[in-house]
Amino acid sequence: TLHTPSASGRLLEGGVGYVRLSNFYSGSADSFRQEVDALLEEGAKSLIVDVRGDPGGYVTELEKILDYLLPEGPVFTQKPRWWGQLVYQSDADCVDLPMAVLVNRHSYSAAELLAAQLRESVGAPIVGEQTTGKGYSQVTFPLFNGGGAGLSTATYCTGSGYSLIGEGIIPDVELSLEEGAVMGGEDDVQLQAAIRLLRSDEG
Repeated sequence: TLHTPSASGRLLEGGVGYVRLSNFYSGSADSFRQEVDALLEEGAKSLIVDVRGDPGGYVTELEKILDYLLPEGPVFTQKPRWWGQLVYQSDADCVDLPMAVLVNRHSYSAAELLAAQLRESVGAPIVGEQTTGKGYSQVTFPLFNGGGAGLSTATYCTGSGYSLIGEGIIPDVELSLEEGAVMGGEDDVQLQAAIRLLRSDEG
């Protein structure tokens, strides 16, 4: 069995912690927390969460990450087709740092909800490109012929009940990478914009 960590991080100049989260698959919340905890030990003064190209994954992993990052309050709302809505709460423990989020048009599903909730709960600015707006959960029902039918069974929203369906996230700073630029590299204009936003908040 090969296990690939979902998160990676490093401390940038000026005490900016940078964490890239590649998916929300099983174990991603633990991987993310380990990276952020390590940055806090190194003295991070702010945090950038990069979910560009993140296809999403399990809602349970999203809930754990939101609970870890955010203060007490509603952080996720699930509205099933056949019964009442469920609102998930974060406890009072949180990462008490200024935050910013990076997204692009390939940030999808749980990645979009993470960015939207960070903005909703703590005012984290979002930098990058408008996202797709995938706010449904699907269940695959097996068929007798060996195939399956995938049906949307619930709507996913932010803690306040805001849906991203059909709209996605409109970043606070809309900016695209130049062709050939490397995400997280010196020519990453989206990352540099997020760093400037965090430094202006500190000032």
